[in-house]
Amino acid sequence: MKSALCLVVVVLCNAAGGAELTPSELALKKILGAGTPEPIMLWPDRPPQFAENAPPEEVTDEARIRMVSVPTISVYLPPEDKRTGMAVVVCAGGGYGGHDWRTHVVYAAQVFNPLGVAVIGLKYRTRPPHTLDNAGIQQLTLLDAKRALRLVRYHAAEWNLRTDRIGIVGYSAGANLAMNLAANFDLGDTTADDPVERLSSRPDFAVGLGTWHWRKPENPFVFTKNSPPVYLVHATTDEPVAIARNIVADLQKLGVPARLDLFAEGGHGVGNLIPTRVQHGFPPAKWPQLMIDWLDVKFQAPPGAAAGR
Repeated sequence: MKSALCLVVVVLCNAAGGAELTPSELALKKILGAGTPEPIMLWPDRPPQFAENAPPEEVTDEARIRMVSVPTISVYLPPEDKRTGMAVVVCAGGGYGGHDWRTHVVYAAQVFNPLGVAVIGLKYRTRPPHTLDNAGIQQLTLLDAKRALRLVRYHAAEWNLRTDRIGIVGYSAGANLAMNLAANFDLGDTTADDPVERLSSRPDFAVGLGTWHWRKPENPFVFTKNSPPVYLVHATTDEPVAIARNIVADLQKLGVPARLDLFAEGGHGVGNLIPTRVQHGFPPAKWPQLMIDWLDVKFQAPPGAAAGR
């Protein structure tokens, strides 16, 4: 049986030109099975603020990744006959200490690819090995998210993507990162030697699933009128619900389209697209289509149209 996923395979090369994956990448590939896309490094050399002498990355039997010091992306493209040009850069959750890769990236690809949407899994840096406070890890991972958006735009023609339909989706701490980017993007450096750095890091939309900020209810993000449309999914049992409500309220005051879908089920994993949930019509697992439908309306609305609910 053919897989529903069409995978882009890009091999990292060592100085001698041969294919080389790290032990953790090989382990992840073995756990997830044949056809798993190999990672693309965000930067061709060491990333900014590189952690010297960091211990090796770790992968558990459940496909959770820890100790990330080298950020990468993994690309899942939909079948050619279904492609809409939309892409989501997916930031897995894990409290900034790791990535629940199978649950948040692989399962997202299984749902989004048949809908014609590409999924780009972002393996952003974690603590440990980085020894940073909360503000520090947000600043570090923001660099990774910005670079990921630029890199996807750089490859848009190659991957048959629309440069104005590239968004960011995050779960829990990944949602914190998605909102951080929505508030702190830049339009690129036109004078940069690196052509990737000349491109905008602004997501065309941002999605937060169980958005989290160390259990604080206040909206910590300073959005602007140029922030992208924001779609949030939250469970009524996932306290504090107020952070999601406050984010939407603050965006709407700025005239930025924003929507919050609240569900009575799902808890902090409200957005998890676990196959059994999807197959049995679990209400929160319908958020991908709800998001697409809402964005279709927003992208077609004339400038200055009222923000969504």
